[in-house]
Amino acid sequence: MRDAFEELTQNKVTVFGVSTDSVENQKKFVEKNQLTYSLISDQKGEVAGALGVPLVFKGKFASRSAFLFKDGKLVWKDTKGATATQGEDVLKAIRASVKK
Repeated sequence: MRDAFEELTQNKVTVFGVSTDSVENQKKFVEKNQLTYSLISDQKGEVAGALGVPLVFKGKFASRSAFLFKDGKLVWKDTKGATATQGEDVLKAIRASVKK
């Protein structure tokens, strides 16, 4: 998402991350990876559960997922995302929705 952030925001996409990490660990992650978007701590897994994100490694970690909402409705999701391609995958979903 970081590498596609500029194009995503040009397409009026608001990007934020949600993880089961603590706020302190997220701050370190943001600095280390130079993220330009905010992270939300979901230590209890409530957001992950509400969105149907699979929890892995004894239920401690949410699998990498991406969701695209338009006008408050879920229009696309990927619960098996890969760091290297996830931003481009979201952009492809946006382009496909524009063609419809």
